[in-house]
Amino acid sequence: MATFNATKGFGSPLAIAGIGDGQSPKVMVCSYSLAAALALNDVIQSPPLPKGAVVYDVMLAVSDLDTNGTPTITLDVGYGGDPDYFIAASTVGQTGGIARAAAVTAAVPLALTVNDTIDVLVKAAPATGAATGTVTLVVHYVMQTS
Repeated sequence: MATFNATKGFGSPLAIAGIGDGQSPKVMVCSYSLAAALALNDVIQSPPLPKGAVVYDVMLAVSDLDTNGTPTITLDVGYGGDPDYFIAASTVGQTGGIARAAAVTAAVPLALTVNDTIDVLVKAAPATGAATGTVTLVVHYVMQTS
């Protein structure tokens, strides 16, 4: 198991409230380029979201991460308190594509009570892991006003 840090495509390494009304929607896009095949329990972490962020949606876009004829890789997307809060055991990494928040818990927006990352967890290992590829995470959120 290893932990990898995804990077934002632009701007500050921290996902913080932008210009304007704190309740205006914000989007964090981050990605990780594979340097080797992913393994069971590997974690790809987004840059941290600040305490008070309310996450409404996440999207996961990935390359084909399992090149076997019978792929087995599955991916979860969650945070420190619940590793599959948004996406549970998605097979999107078996052929590549996009997965959206679909877990039952994702119907309730997640209000972060501490600074935290949104994480992609390799729930089931690939049968034959791809040595190259990209994992991109898109997080839609607003900042609570207190």
